[in-house]
Amino acid sequence: MKKDELKELLQKYQNGALSKEEERKVEELLENFDAYNEFLHENLYEEGMEEADLAKMMKKAQQKFFFRNTLLVLSFILVIVPLLTMVTVIYYGWGRDHNKGNEFIRTIRTASEMMVPNVYVDYDTVDDEIKPFTMSITTDKYKMFDDQRSYIGKDTYKLFLDDVFAKESNYRPIGYSSHHMGINFIHPKAKYYLPDERTKIQSFPGDWPLEIYISLDQSYSLKEINEKFKGYNITWLALDTGVEKQMKDDLDFMQTPVIGFPYKKVHVDSVFNRSFTDYEEVVKGLKLLTKNEKWATQLTEYKNLKMAERLKWVKKNKELKVYGIAITGTAKDVLSLEKMKEVHVIRLGQIYWP
Repeated sequence: MKKDELKELLQKYQNGALSKEEERKVEELLENFDAYNEFLHENLYEEGMEEADLAKMMKKAQQKFFFRNTLLVLSFILVIVPLLTMVTVIYYGWGRDHNKGNEFIRTIRTASEMMVPNVYVDYDTVDDEIKPFTMSITTDKYKMFDDQRSYIGKDTYKLFLDDVFAKESNYRPIGYSSHHMGINFIHPKAKYYLPDERTKIQSFPGDWPLEIYISLDQSYSLKEINEKFKGYNITWLALDTGVEKQMKDDLDFMQTPVIGFPYKKVHVDSVFNRSFTDYEEVVKGLKLLTKNEKWATQLTEYKNLKMAERLKWVKKNKELKVYGIAITGTAKDVLSLEKMKEVHVIRLGQIYWP
């Protein structure tokens, strides 16, 4: 009991403001004080104990009290932290393959594959760490260039129970920020103008390796894309999901991302493993992101993914329509696309320094 609390209690006792039970407890406390004072009197005056010795005795008692309480706190920490960690492991791991932890990792992978052109998670280097109430997932990211992996950096996502509360990156120039988001594709029917960057590409040497984003003059089927762009190294396809033509300004593009899918096989554990048709894979990916739209939104800087609306549109049309493609190649290869009537806007993406 603190000093001020004790004084207040004694004042109430003196004023008769306590209940009978409270008065009894105070009287027992006062009896203990009497016994303590009697002990001090006997030792100090009858046995000739010096005040300095009494001070040493009090200090020793205080040290023992502090040591005992420190041990209690340490014992609590040593017991409670492993216990809370174990509870958190169960929370994220309950449910075998479809537990919350695995579902979060799948969402990270699929969000990367469908919402960022030609950026993928290295499935073999995903690392997780669980602490009380939190789980951290660290992923290596890469791009594909000429069928070769090009490492771009590492992302870390942190969950507090069911919410993404932190995102860190060592390869984004200014980390995770809406200011870093760029507009790479424009739907042919969107009410928004996207500047063409062909002149930038022309300034590079012909053999300089580049990544570009091409917006088409209309939406095409996969079969038409394969025929018209045969021989080019396609990495990613921007999917028409019905919402893209409604985009009116750059704010719309900052609120709602382009959705697409990898042109080639990613990994055996990916949605896009090419074990069945592209349509079924895309629908499976859209279903996963719709189910975990809260996570998918928190993993990005976008505010409204419109996943349910997009899934409904794709399932209704029963065919994939593509309005944009990501291509890697030399500047000379890229500029050869200029003569194609299907090419509406060319944007410069990643530059691969020789």
